[in-house]
Amino acid sequence: MDVIFHGVRGSTPTADHNFLKYGGSTTCTEILHDQFQIIFDAGTGFQDVAILKDRPTYLIFSHFHYDHIQGLPFNHQIFDPSNKVTISSGLVKADQLREVFVRAFQPMYFPIPLVDTLKNLKFVEFDLIVTDLSDLCSLSTIKLNHPGGAAGYIVEKNDKKVCVFLDHEYGLEPIIDNELVDNAKDSDLIVWDGMFLDEELPPKKGWGHSSIEQGIAFSEKTSCKSLAIAHHAPTRNDEQLNEHSNNLTSDKVFFAYQGLSHSV
Repeated sequence: MDVIFHGVRGSTPTADHNFLKYGGSTTCTEILHDQFQIIFDAGTGFQDVAILKDRPTYLIFSHFHYDHIQGLPFNHQIFDPSNKVTISSGLVKADQLREVFVRAFQPMYFPIPLVDTLKNLKFVEFDLIVTDLSDLCSLSTIKLNHPGGAAGYIVEKNDKKVCVFLDHEYGLEPIIDNELVDNAKDSDLIVWDGMFLDEELPPKKGWGHSSIEQGIAFSEKTSCKSLAIAHHAPTRNDEQLNEHSNNLTSDKVFFAYQGLSHSV
């Protein structure tokens, strides 16, 4: 499996010459295999996803804050009726999910009624996605700690395991944290919410995000092979991320950047 980071920024996209290395697009993570294409979230990075016709394409949402949905209408390929995209979420039922996007992309906020216009977008219960993929891979969901709720995801194929844990606030809910540790044991890759530094956490308690340092600790607890720090703060520029990258205390932790493809 190839894990492709199309957007690694949190909260809001950033367009500035000081943010070119890691990129300014908001969250969108693709898992690509010869037999399937799974896309987690559609932040502004979604505009760069190549929707493939030769394998099933699933777009799965962790939650519905703007930085995770705002890119959906801006990938021109979804306007091709032959590009079938199945949309789901482990957080809500299919009818609730459809209503989220009916409301988010209707003429009060967007020029056209997107969902009613694009008949190639199919909203499906998450359990049905799991069943559809069962012969190809294992897909499961796990609860994250985030205001309004959020779902993490675990994909397993041929003894390889990838965990996508965006957005999560580590350290507030021990039961949830312990579940994450148990389920992420021996992962080949964990995608981690590193929005903050430890020193920034106290005034941000309850905001729903973790720190870079917590990601390092999580990588040790889970004995994972690699952990990618993503969901970078929108104000953290290339120079600052480079400095934090150079000071990492673990050689299996790295900072994701827009366009990075990581094979597992």
